[in-house]
Amino acid sequence: MVVMSLLRPAFGQCARAVLLRGSVVASRPPTTVVLRQMGSHNQMQVVPSGFEWARWKDSLHFYLFLGFAPMGLLILYCNLFIGQAELADIPEDYEPMPWEYYKGPIERWFARYIYEYPEKRYERTLHVLWEESEKRKIRKLEKQVKVLMHDRQDYKGWYYTPVDKWRIEQAEKAQRHWQDDATGTRIP
Repeated sequence: MVVMSLLRPAFGQCARAVLLRGSVVASRPPTTVVLRQMGSHNQMQVVPSGFEWARWKDSLHFYLFLGFAPMGLLILYCNLFIGQAELADIPEDYEPMPWEYYKGPIERWFARYIYEYPEKRYERTLHVLWEESEKRKIRKLEKQVKVLMHDRQDYKGWYYTPVDKWRIEQAEKAQRHWQDDATGTRIP
């Protein structure tokens, strides 16, 4: 932040003149200047402050260098000390990983830790396509069942689940037996 503040007197006025030369501000007619009378002979011209503009520029440069300097050093290190991948024969029993196909070390890192594998993306796409085809088959079957129910005047829905009658008979038999024991009479 201090660097830009030191360079402001040298480059600030030149940059402001270049920026304002083609802008709308330069094409306006001259306006009256606001003056403040301070006593009998002192006058102060009232102008907008440049503090916020300088602070914004200083912050911008600070955060740009905060991000770009480490990235530049990382790229320089990778290109000088690691280097590009070299093409070599693949042994018979070795299957290369997907990130080993990239040439640069940064690309390989991104392919290994950030991006997903192409096989995973392919399998996920196949699964989505399979699910959609199953849904289409089920919708077609439901439509066919509803048409048949309407044609045959069927009172049972396609969702009807038949119940085993044996359990119902056993429950009725147990109820009769319980009633016989309670009243002492025999119910046929």
